[in-house]
Amino acid sequence: MKFDYEVLIVGGGPAGLSAALSLGRMSRTALVCDDSRPRNAPSSHLNNFPTRDGIHPAEWRRLAKKDLEKYKTIEFFDGSVLSVEKSSSGFVAKLSSETFARFRKVILAYGVEDKPLSVPGFKELWGKTIFHCPYCHGFEIRGSRLGLISNSEMTFHMLPMVNDLASDLILFTNGKAEFGEEQKDLLKRNRIELIEEKISGFIYEGEQLKAVSLENGKVKERQAVFFQPTLPFSLKSPIGETLGCEKNQFGFYKVNERGATSVEGVFAGGDNVSPAHSVLLAAASGAMAGVGTVLSLLGEQFAKN
Repeated sequence: MKFDYEVLIVGGGPAGLSAALSLGRMSRTALVCDDSRPRNAPSSHLNNFPTRDGIHPAEWRRLAKKDLEKYKTIEFFDGSVLSVEKSSSGFVAKLSSETFARFRKVILAYGVEDKPLSVPGFKELWGKTIFHCPYCHGFEIRGSRLGLISNSEMTFHMLPMVNDLASDLILFTNGKAEFGEEQKDLLKRNRIELIEEKISGFIYEGEQLKAVSLENGKVKERQAVFFQPTLPFSLKSPIGETLGCEKNQFGFYKVNERGATSVEGVFAGGDNVSPAHSVLLAAASGAMAGVGTVLSLLGEQFAKN
């Protein structure tokens, strides 16, 4: 098979751009496909990234793409990858331009799809005063009256972090709590109010949360809220599943230390392989997937000589 590129990168966020940089540094040819649906689009800043703390997400992506300009082996496609099929020696991808391209390897870097609460105010406040990550947004709202919306095995992983940021904290399980009396007792000892009533909406002015309203008619004043999605996570594309990539109980692709999935020739990096979601960690994971792909390509070439 004649290949158009060595590598297909599905996703042009932090993971995909970092993977492209790893490939470019080793003069590998790659096509980065980006359908312009960045997860952090609603946010006005990203944090916890050395030298870029507080930068606008769109500006970070612009700078990352600018870094790639000198690597002539890296090209971009503004659109979606509709499907990827494995062939005897590589992969064939159908793009949203209705064209087909052939690749030796694939890197899945499309991240996860956030599933908002279908109540008034959530979408309007997402990334403004409703957040997913204390490391990304916690410093700016420290000392506030906070809420955590969570009801899973991950609840007590995030709870200590949010509690430390808050002047007082309410845990909203948005339905009957799925944890036991020992954990409820731990909440009481830490003076964290537990509310199992369903959330009916969010009261806000502009981008500022004022209160959380409940289906029983009660209103709880809050200044900001952290939201943990229902497990398992939903990924932005079904391509990996179609190819047969195994996932874990959280909905993430199973990968080794070099980003290789369970399918030969398919690598993954970013938010779709780990619950630790931030731009810095996604970039690092993407870079490693790029490294793993380079090693695979060059190892195969070396063995043929």
